[in-house]
Amino acid sequence: MHNAMLDRLPEDYNGWLIRTDYRIGVQIQLCISDPELDESERTWTALSLLYGNGIPPDLHMAIDGLSWFMSCGSPPQSGEADNEPPLYCFERDSARIVSGFRKVFGIDISRERLHWFEFVSMLGDLKDTAFSGVIEIRSTDPSEVDKRKRAEFIRMKNRFALSSQYTAEEQAKIEEFDRLLGTN
Repeated sequence: MHNAMLDRLPEDYNGWLIRTDYRIGVQIQLCISDPELDESERTWTALSLLYGNGIPPDLHMAIDGLSWFMSCGSPPQSGEADNEPPLYCFERDSARIVSGFRKVFGIDISRERLHWFEFVSMLGDLKDTAFSGVIEIRSTDPSEVDKRKRAEFIRMKNRFALSSQYTAEEQAKIEEFDRLLGTN
């Protein structure tokens, strides 16, 4: 386990060079969640992104290193959280994340080199930003919202939802309808 106060930020896993920039972590996360790739493609692409001088020959160790890196040196969490839908998407929320880092930390992460472990810690501290507002909308059950505000809340929840029950064509029609109404 990595102790952020005592340990230097790692640059390798069991002696194998790793690419630690937060952009690599983001690319790995996007790759892992890409529905167009099969499991084998996801694994090899993620491993190729992480290991700087080639993938370790011990595949189990290489995958353990990937898990270790993505969980920021902590043992991967298992259990109920595995079944919960994601609350953010690096692709859809990128502008809100960049803006949040600028607002909260005063840094332009599009220009900075930041270790993945630092990035993930800081991501959790983006309070009072558009990003945290969207996360709150996504994580709140509509039944918890005052009845008078529930219809507007549901509209916002649908607007910021990461998954849709509609096909891409149906979603495009809904968005066009919203645009024509001036609600989007």
